[in-house]
Amino acid sequence: MVEEKTEELVLEARNFFETYKKEIGVSIREGKNVIYIDFNEIASFSHNLAELLFVKPEEILQILEVALSESGLVVNPRIRMNSLPEEYEEKIRNLRVKHLNKMIQIEGIVRQASEVRPQVVNAKFECPAC
Repeated sequence: MVEEKTEELVLEARNFFETYKKEIGVSIREGKNVIYIDFNEIASFSHNLAELLFVKPEEILQILEVALSESGLVVNPRIRMNSLPEEYEEKIRNLRVKHLNKMIQIEGIVRQASEVRPQVVNAKFECPAC
């Protein structure tokens, strides 16, 4: 039954992307595999997908990405949401455990960015005299 529900959601998402082709085309022409979707667009198309997005964001985003890649428009797409309703906006200082695994929107400013530094997990040393 769960697999059946997933197939229905993939089909629903595929139908959504058929109506959202113009916006996807803009991202493709810019050479991006990250597709930004206006939440209001998906909510007006499918109340079911929009509602599940807040309850199970990882699963629904994965379903949307699978549906988009199956359409053949984008290879290995990444979906990002814009314009979430105000009740899902949170300030960083107000984040709590209740927000884990939920879809929320956070506004912030990046003050400093640094390069990613590798971290040694395993190391093997040999004596140069041996």
